[in-house]
Amino acid sequence: MRSKKSKSEPFNTSVLIPDGESHLLIYVINCFSQIPGISLYVMSSLKHNAVRFSRHVSKFIYYPTTQNDTKWIQTINAEVKKNKIDVVMPIFEIGIRRIIKNKKFLKHKERLVTLPDLETFTTAINKWQLAAYCKEYNINIPESFLYVPGQQLPDTFFTSIIFPVIVKPLEGFGGGIGIEVFNNQHDLSKYLTEKADRHTIIQNFIKGYDIDCSILAVNGKIIAYTIQKGYLQGDSPYAPQVGLEFTDNPELLEVVKKLIHSLQWNGVAHLDLRYDEEDNTYKVIELNPRFWGSVDASCLMGINFPHLLILQTLGLEFSKPEFKHEKYLNLKGFVKTIKKDFFFLRKRKFIMNNTQFRFVVYDLAPTIYKYLDRTKNLLLKRFKKK
Repeated sequence: MRSKKSKSEPFNTSVLIPDGESHLLIYVINCFSQIPGISLYVMSSLKHNAVRFSRHVSKFIYYPTTQNDTKWIQTINAEVKKNKIDVVMPIFEIGIRRIIKNKKFLKHKERLVTLPDLETFTTAINKWQLAAYCKEYNINIPESFLYVPGQQLPDTFFTSIIFPVIVKPLEGFGGGIGIEVFNNQHDLSKYLTEKADRHTIIQNFIKGYDIDCSILAVNGKIIAYTIQKGYLQGDSPYAPQVGLEFTDNPELLEVVKKLIHSLQWNGVAHLDLRYDEEDNTYKVIELNPRFWGSVDASCLMGINFPHLLILQTLGLEFSKPEFKHEKYLNLKGFVKTIKKDFFFLRKRKFIMNNTQFRFVVYDLAPTIYKYLDRTKNLLLKRFKKK
């Protein structure tokens, strides 16, 4: 067993991210870039991954996508030994599920960050199972129905549902992909018959607004959180907001606390909720049992979730942090704001302290590589058409 680090020791810690192919990696790296003493090791099945050029990545380790679970765990064990890794931290749901299922094969289980058990993880990530769970434990959630391809909806379905409704895949995607809204029975029935090729959840559409809560919890107790509400819309109505306002909301927090406590949740999570204008309540929409796209926004507001998770894993105590109640723009929101108001560039302090541009300007290589790679692919597509 490793001895726990004391507060007086320098914070020199090596962290291995075993699922570095995730699109969320750059946001997690942004958070670690703010912590001196972190040595970041990234395993990825994407050989040409832009983050391999990040100045904040100590070592990039490519492994082929053909690796099965056993081989993947063996690779993790080998890298932990070779690089004297202190903490193993999966960041995305595929890698997290995979490592939870195969945890017994890890040679140094104590170095794995706090994670939920497999049953709790499965309940959280599956929107239908989460809806059923919330209903059982009297936690606010929209009225929900399950559609299974090939099965006829019960006669009572259209008499109990209230239009409009929102339709979503049970798992995966994210970023608003796969979400549809229908205002009548005819359009919904046509969609389910012709296009719904996987298990789908159908929920009453809540008139109101979206609001999110990001948390770190241990045994169902929240030890750090941020609450954020969008103020600048992304590319589509259901895409993530590109501008966020961080705020406090005791009523929403109570709903989140109730769910997290009942699940006895361990680790990080990001909860999507919606304020219901009709009954003045906050309803749980989904629980993402992983890191999220605005984790670096929380970092700039004072809550560095990856860092806190590392501290908790190492057994280092920390006081419950408070977050700033300010606005934030990601890179898309930053560009969108400049297009609307060019003089926004005069707000240098806000730009460097409250936008994603801060991270990009100090770590340009991944962004340049992504731009060149995207340009190359677009040119190749044009030449193929000709």
